[in-house]
Amino acid sequence: MIRNTIKIFFLATLTCIASCTKKEKVEEKPLNILWINADDLGRELACYNNPDVKTPHIDQLANEGVLYTNAYAASPTCSPSRTSLATGVYPTVVNGLNHRTMEKFPLPKGILPITDLFKKAGYFCTNGKGPDLTKKGKEDFNFKTDYLFDGTDWRQRAEGQPFFAQVQLKEPHRTFSHDLKNPINPETVTLPACYPDHPLLKADWAWYLESVQKCDRYVGKILDRLEKDGLADNTVVFFFGDHGRPHVRDKQFLYEGGLQIPLIVRYPKHLPAGTKRNELVDLLDVVATSLDLAKIPLPDYLNGHVFLGKKAKKREYTFGFRQRTGDAVEDMRSISNGDYKLIWNRTYDRPWMQVSSYKKLQYPAFTVYNVLHKQGKLKAPYNQFMAKTKPEIELFDLKNDPSEYNNLANNDKYREIKNQLFNTLKTNLEQFEKNWKGETEEAQKRGIEGSKKYFEKAIKSRIPEHSPNPTDEELLEYWNHLLLKK
Repeated sequence: MIRNTIKIFFLATLTCIASCTKKEKVEEKPLNILWINADDLGRELACYNNPDVKTPHIDQLANEGVLYTNAYAASPTCSPSRTSLATGVYPTVVNGLNHRTMEKFPLPKGILPITDLFKKAGYFCTNGKGPDLTKKGKEDFNFKTDYLFDGTDWRQRAEGQPFFAQVQLKEPHRTFSHDLKNPINPETVTLPACYPDHPLLKADWAWYLESVQKCDRYVGKILDRLEKDGLADNTVVFFFGDHGRPHVRDKQFLYEGGLQIPLIVRYPKHLPAGTKRNELVDLLDVVATSLDLAKIPLPDYLNGHVFLGKKAKKREYTFGFRQRTGDAVEDMRSISNGDYKLIWNRTYDRPWMQVSSYKKLQYPAFTVYNVLHKQGKLKAPYNQFMAKTKPEIELFDLKNDPSEYNNLANNDKYREIKNQLFNTLKTNLEQFEKNWKGETEEAQKRGIEGSKKYFEKAIKSRIPEHSPNPTDEELLEYWNHLLLKK
């Protein structure tokens, strides 16, 4: 009798252990990682308190996850930013800072694309163009490589295989697209304080916001698809922009508008839903955190920090990098501690408004600034941007001067913070730029000529009577007709 009782107890214990072990195995199922990357998206979203735009799907994602209010890209241009996302290091580390450089190099010895790390861990890696995942997504990497992905859609993986999926959304990249379902009245929008109040700029801004709304609908489709596939509960979703918004003083520059990005993370049952966090986050931290969530050992060379879970590390600074973009050749670096930003203009001998064929073609504000300046009608502080040269050092109090117009670099009151930030920047650049080669004169020349040809070809189709090199006044006439129907 006693023996039978002991036997029954022993069998019950084994059953319990087996059941618990099975349960633990279910809980330890590898997490899927999904990046939704929107081209040129700033923080112009309803969940970031913009009242002029409707973004219900992104807002819902924020309600289900964590919204970060101080997230930044490493570069205000797509190809160097995406180079960082593909490698986990700043673009200078892999000599990939010049936009769509004409001379790509292999990655330095020891640095691997992050997809290699995911693949070695058994992950299926995809890159699709949202919302149609049958097409390849944007790559734009400034280094030599074979195709980095296994496919374009997580549905292409083997049954039960974990995935690392990237979905690239074109919106709100220029040329903007109108949202016919929810048009935005240009007369009612509120421009950011860093721009002059001008009807063309307001019309352009409203068009941008409509493109953001279309981006939002695509985000909704991707998330619905994830839900229908039964994958939402086991997938960590990261939603972000590849860099800041596509406007005249933002994209391509190291001001807040060029580097600020939205970042929302949904990690079901692990992150407090509907919360906001204010710590500094770099897009490179998304790389490190994604690898960590997949339980992949982090390479020592990563420039990002894990910002979720037990390994979370506080970031003290974010860094910004800008080099040649099209035919606008620059050399800029920045550092921010969240309260103050220092920009080191290493090509301070040239104007902010040096000719950029891309901006001249796509940005009505580029033309408006030039015309108003010639007429003496571009008032302070906006006329600062028309100076013939830049200061070598710019220092801004981001809390009290978020538009970054009051340069404190020569103010003795801020000498200590200036020196501290500048010395920290220089010290870090010794490491970040140790592999930096720059471009040869030949490669730079090809990049400049390519941008000019791009402008001439596009302008010929837009205003053939004024091609190949229309005046600012002729371009203004074009923009007035397109945006204001004049």
